[in-house]
Amino acid sequence: MKALLPAVFVLLLAACGGVKPVAVDFHLPALEGGAFADSYYRQGWEQLRQGDSEAAYRSFQNSMAPLDKKQAAFGYVFLARRKFSAASDQFALALEGNPGNVEAAMGRAMVLELEGRTADAFRAYGDLLIRVPSDAWVKLKYESIRSDATQAHLLAAEQARGRDKGAYLRELEQAAFYSPEMTAITLQIADHYDSEGDPDRALPRYEAVLEREPHNEAVLLKLAGLYEKKEKFDLALVTLDRLLAMKPGDPALEAEKKRIRDRFQELTLPEKFKRIFFKTEINREELAALIGFYFERDLELGGAPEILTDIDGSFAREQIIKTVTAGIMSARPDHSFQRFAAPDRAGFAVTLRALIGFLEAKGRRLRFTPAAAPVVAADLSPLHKDYEVISGLLNSQVLTLDAQGNFNPTQPVAPSEVIYALKRILNAVER
Repeated sequence: MKALLPAVFVLLLAACGGVKPVAVDFHLPALEGGAFADSYYRQGWEQLRQGDSEAAYRSFQNSMAPLDKKQAAFGYVFLARRKFSAASDQFALALEGNPGNVEAAMGRAMVLELEGRTADAFRAYGDLLIRVPSDAWVKLKYESIRSDATQAHLLAAEQARGRDKGAYLRELEQAAFYSPEMTAITLQIADHYDSEGDPDRALPRYEAVLEREPHNEAVLLKLAGLYEKKEKFDLALVTLDRLLAMKPGDPALEAEKKRIRDRFQELTLPEKFKRIFFKTEINREELAALIGFYFERDLELGGAPEILTDIDGSFAREQIIKTVTAGIMSARPDHSFQRFAAPDRAGFAVTLRALIGFLEAKGRRLRFTPAAAPVVAADLSPLHKDYEVISGLLNSQVLTLDAQGNFNPTQPVAPSEVIYALKRILNAVER
């Protein structure tokens, strides 16, 4: 393993049972202050830093720290001893008890890397970078794996070019996995699948390009056409609206939008649902309808449905019940849903985070690409009650800031923004 920067500590495994000490390179996170760090815990951390894993283990046993903190500490003890399986088990237990345990998440990422599971380690470091975007060590690890793996796969792709098209595409796909910001690679793959008449594979790749090049007119036009072919007229309309925002009043685009709108109106969907796509703001009923529409496959519930008192007559009654029962949206203590209330952007962020949590609880594996640099909203204080949720969604690129760098937490939400956020989450689900 490459020698790391000063943040990495070389720990020596204490001789035990005749086993020769082994040098181990890994990063021991700085111990943050807090109620959990009693004297035994701090002592154990320092002993671990000095290479005495046996003494550290005893200190952690005597500590009164919360269980997840102790499990994370034991994980580092086993990591120092190169007992990767035992370390992984401890980190997993810590994260099961407290998904927000950053030390355990760092340890898990290191185990994956040390075991040679490069893609899994890359995902783990990427998840960490979204949670702690200012952590220089996590950034270093993520970028190091990204750079090395991308170069290796591009070289393999070049070697396969002209002699094995399947291998060439697979290597390009892997390069794009590690470096999605290199949109030329993703665009080349998308164009290939489009030319082969495979819209199911072309679509998500064009969408991935658009996420990083939102004003790419050629990609927007391509997507509008593919959405129509797939009879996804809702997304075609939203895409045409984005084009019209770039070219207001363009007669060809206006005519195309009218044609697609007419086809959309022919669909056997509730009239009120169709109207969502022509509004400028969205209410809670419509938000539930869109979540239910795009995540219909995941919202099949097995338990007793939530009882709600004020949704009789709603066109989205079924979707409202499902989203509330799933914990994605919430009802008031009196069991009312308040379907006509308009969620603000902060509330919308909370709903998106709950949707992601619901999908993860169902066993869906989601992979978000962390922003290239930490995203900080100019108008959002760290004291805001939803600051961490909003920051996580910004740094995972599910939500974006406006041109002035503001999040506008109290502003209403446009249907187009809802649709694109839901599509980003859908595209993050690994199949």
